Formats: sequence, C-alpha cells, structure tokens
Amino acid sequence: MEGDVKFGNRRPGTSTTFVDALTQESILQMASDESGLHLMAFHLYDSRGSFVAESDGLKHYPDGLTIRSNSGEKLLVVPPDSNKRIQYRLYNRTGNLLTSSNGIRTMIYQLLRMEGVARDWAPPLPEPAAK
Repeated sequence: MEGDVKFGNRRPGTSTTFVDALTQESILQMASDESGLHLMAFHLYDSRGSFVAESDGLKHYPDGLTIRSNSGEKLLVVPPDSNKRIQYRLYNRTGNLLTSSNGIRTMIYQLLRMEGVARDWAPPLPEPAAK
C-alpha cells in the first residue's frame, strides 16, 4: 500500500483507529477535530509484546512526538509539521506486528483492523492473569 501518511491529509472531523483484531484493543488513533486540530491516542507495545507507552486519551502534540522501544526501535514518530510524514511500527501485546509505515509505504498484516469511524478512546485491556 502506498501513499503519504500525514496529518495534513486529514479532513476535519475524521479519525482512523488501528485495532488489534484478536483482542479488539485500540493501539493507535489519529483524528482531526471539527476545527482541524490534529489529535492522537496510543497504547504501544514493542516486538516482544512489552508495554512501552500510552497517551491519556486523544491529545494534540504540537511539538511532535517520538516513541522508541527499550531496544531503540522507533514505534511512533509524529513530526511537528502536519505536512511531514508520520512513521510507525505497531505491535500487539503478544509482539505480533500489525502494521508499519515509513511515511511513504505502509505494510498491513493479518491481525490489523482499521476503523474509520470515531471511537471513544478506551483504556487498555487488563493483562491476562498468570496461570
């Protein structure tokens, strides 16, 4: 799949949510409010399924945002300029890669579901109990 991944391409009042199809957990949401302000919410895991970072609901990041795993892998890069490319590598809680994008080329894998309708950002699901 090709096409620039930028906030500048979003119409006001729209959103896209990246969802783990197995657990229905929201991993990343990119939205633009009615006035065109760009917002983001996330709950990120690394390639081992370890929790890395989360937002507290949808937020605006005017200075941009970079989140890396403990091993240094870039999980989310949002530049301050909304016309620059967003990069991401989204894993689920078991370490499966759901999707990745360098801002130009996007790869979508089997366990990703995308929703183009507004979704209330929900807190992450509780971790399964140890057996």
